[in-house]
Amino acid sequence: ESYVLSVPAAGTVTVQADTVWGALHALETFSQLVEFNFDRKRYEVASVPLLVDDFPRFPHREVLLDTARHFFPLPVLKAFVASLPYVKINTLHWHMVDAISFSVEVPRRPLLASKGASDRRERYTVADMAEVVEFARLHGVRVLPEVDVPAHGASWCKAYPEICPDP
Repeated sequence: ESYVLSVPAAGTVTVQADTVWGALHALETFSQLVEFNFDRKRYEVASVPLLVDDFPRFPHREVLLDTARHFFPLPVLKAFVASLPYVKINTLHWHMVDAISFSVEVPRRPLLASKGASDRRERYTVADMAEVVEFARLHGVRVLPEVDVPAHGASWCKAYPEICPDP
């Protein structure tokens, strides 16, 4: 994920990176350096020439998103994912299921989401989850899904009471 970004006073901006992820980080950094000069009515990079030699201090940089407790509609979830590269976050820890809600459709256990979701409209289909994972990948973000069991399995009992102990 490392890169070298060179912005000369005049001429061509160059990027050196060993991976596509490093190149994406370089482009993100460049986008943060470009400003619009209203007096000159053009985009510029201040303080050139400029050399940025950057690399991540930690290979795993994560943010946790709890959609079990706070459902995000798909467009909002994707907008959130799209913002992560801005701060070089490379992992979305997606807390999908909790005791209060099972918002993930499981084809072999359809009642989990239909009875366990907080709201029948607040569910992610298999296609939704695949779309988020692919969208995240294209933005240099991996998705780490979390499904809590057994401590957070109360939402399962709404759908399949036979698997739960008596209260």
